[in-house]
Amino acid sequence: MNRIAAVVTEIEQTDIVTYITLQCNDTQVRLIKTKTPLWAGVGEKVLFSFQEASVCISKECPGKVSIENRIPGTLLKIRSKDSLCELTFESDIGTVVSLITENACRELGLEVGCRATMLLRGVDIHLEPDVVPMTVESFKKRSGTKVAN
Repeated sequence: MNRIAAVVTEIEQTDIVTYITLQCNDTQVRLIKTKTPLWAGVGEKVLFSFQEASVCISKECPGKVSIENRIPGTLLKIRSKDSLCELTFESDIGTVVSLITENACRELGLEVGCRATMLLRGVDIHLEPDVVPMTVESFKKRSGTKVAN
């Protein structure tokens, strides 16, 4: 599972779905949700995640494609086993892992060091709040609670 930190920059509600735009470094990622999470708001720090099999790869993407999230990256590692390839990319949003067939990897001519574009459907992205664990000390400072002796 790929997990990446971002900030919510826009929430657009329609009658059918909600579009949530995230900012991660210089890259925007757009999610599609059936409902807006109650805790989500513009400016909120979040984590978004997606399965390795949800990441499509393209070296050249001529013409129109219906996938909005196009993240360029550099291929760092290829691990191949049982007709599948696990590809590890470095990108503006961080390290992303993709799982494709060996056939697709061969046909695309992917090799370590090459540049490629990762395509990610908005409906395949999960969203959760980025909650910082609270220590006893930080709780005391926030709440003004004193330790009983």
